Amino acid sequence: MNHQTALPHETKTSASDIGERHTELANQHWDRSKSLALAEAEGIAFSDDHWNVIVFMHRYYLEHGLPINARNTARAMNRQFSKQGGSRYLRQLFSEGPVAQGSRLASLRTPAYATDNSFGTTY
Repeated sequence: MNHQTALPHETKTSASDIGERHTELANQHWDRSKSLALAEAEGIAFSDDHWNVIVFMHRYYLEHGLPINARNTARAMNRQFSKQGGSRYLRQLFSEGPVAQGSRLASLRTPAYATDNSFGTTY
């Protein structure tokens, strides 16, 4: 399997370095209860599996910043959760798209091109 890492020119962060991204997330006062409330509002029966994906998304954001497009995040998520079933597993957890819906529940900015209504696709 070919493991790709995000190259510097493939990412665009809202904060320029990891310290600023830590501060940005800390200022949100984000925790599991906020994700749970958002999930309930979207009709999701929130579980530890959802939480594990959200924690991964936060760690990925802290390490790489906000990707230029959703495909980079989707690839990283598929690699991370490949043993559980990759994109199929993630779709079962986040029916509106693991990147788009997962970002909302994680209180992260959604990467560009996460949703393309003209094609009816969502990452």
